[in-house]
Amino acid sequence: MSGKRTIVAGGTLATDYGVFNADVVIEDGRVAAIAEQADRSGADELIDASGLVVLPGAIDMHAHFEDPGHTEREDFTTGTMSAAAGGMTTVIEHPLTYPPVTTAQLYREKREMAKQKVVTDFGLWGALTAPSIPEIKDQWAEGAGGFKAFMPISDPSYPHVTDAEFLEGMREVQAVGGLVLVHAESDSLLQAGLARMQQQGRTDPMAHHEARPPFVEEEAVHRALYLAAHADVRIQIVHVSSPVSAQLVADEKRRGRPATMEICPHHLLLDLDDLVRLGPYGMCAPALRDRALVERLWSFVLDGTADCLISDHSAYTLEEKEPGWDNIFDALLGCQVIQETVPLVLDEAYHRRGMTLDAFARFSSTNPARIAGLYPRKGTLVPGSDADLALYDLETEWTVDARSQQFSKNPWSPFDGRRVRARVVRTLVRGETVYADGEILVEPGSGRFLSCQEDHSLGGHPTATAR
Repeated sequence: MSGKRTIVAGGTLATDYGVFNADVVIEDGRVAAIAEQADRSGADELIDASGLVVLPGAIDMHAHFEDPGHTEREDFTTGTMSAAAGGMTTVIEHPLTYPPVTTAQLYREKREMAKQKVVTDFGLWGALTAPSIPEIKDQWAEGAGGFKAFMPISDPSYPHVTDAEFLEGMREVQAVGGLVLVHAESDSLLQAGLARMQQQGRTDPMAHHEARPPFVEEEAVHRALYLAAHADVRIQIVHVSSPVSAQLVADEKRRGRPATMEICPHHLLLDLDDLVRLGPYGMCAPALRDRALVERLWSFVLDGTADCLISDHSAYTLEEKEPGWDNIFDALLGCQVIQETVPLVLDEAYHRRGMTLDAFARFSSTNPARIAGLYPRKGTLVPGSDADLALYDLETEWTVDARSQQFSKNPWSPFDGRRVRARVVRTLVRGETVYADGEILVEPGSGRFLSCQEDHSLGGHPTATAR
């Protein structure tokens, strides 16, 4: 608590509850007031937001920083620096690191390590694998609000779940009040598709898509939602790529069940033509889809069914991607996108598809905060909330050039060359400017850990920050 008083003046506020011109008064890292024109005398810092849009900081519920284990790809410092440059103020990282975070002890060790490195606030999901089921309660006690499961084979050190194991894990998560997060692809259908491509001698980029067509995802989503309803547990389907999957989630919502979904920028902005063009740099799971499905997926964003915009940032070295030009299956799965996620989707959603700015605030910030149990401390701009916000220029055009712009360790982007009219000018985390004018302005360790054990109400105070 510094006692610092900051005013963000003259901007257009785009909040979950409306869009209007106002000043944001910040004291001690929290929003103190929203005023048509605040008294600017006595301010320690005055930030001119004239001509800019002020959004609550985006919350990325799905990132992979490979820290610990593969820090040559990314770590918590470079990952959160990239996030901040992309208008994100909170990142929740997934447990598939090395070693994978499958025990409470490993969770503690990763949490304490990450605290020293981050420049944004952060959370950590726990694990839902057969070996980690006995650890769910203890990981929850350490701060994990949700638990990640894979239905298809992912990594030998992070076993995918059978239906029986999945249901058992769901019951454990339900008992503590947590969230189940699931990568939903049918393993048997996927393995059959991969075997078929091998038999045909297929190594071209389109073979990746044909090995895991939309139905591979859709069948698994159907099964995951059915099991979750049986266990009466909250469930989030991660990185939805098919409009059929989105409709299945919408149907559950209509039944009053706590089912949510998230979407990546690459599934909203790229298609099969891009997969052919990008080769290994467009290889992700689920695969990119044809343009007709992309257009239908957008309808679920625009009607509010799609809850969260997430990055699914998966950083790899160029050396790990390049072999995919000769054989697409020799490239590792994942797209490096965290810095471009919010500006590019905001540009597409607002300028080209007519999405309102308040709806985008809900998509990028408010809904993730609610699902993760951080609202209203995060995800909105009201008196008492953390002063997490990003200032955007929505008029000046710029071009994605990862090599000159990214803070990632190995700069590359599937969006290189894309022209955009949504630029992050400044990002504030708890009232402090983390990113401005192309630079990170804070030291590693300035971010804080967000525990599910904390009181995130406006009047409450953290109960677990002394860890």
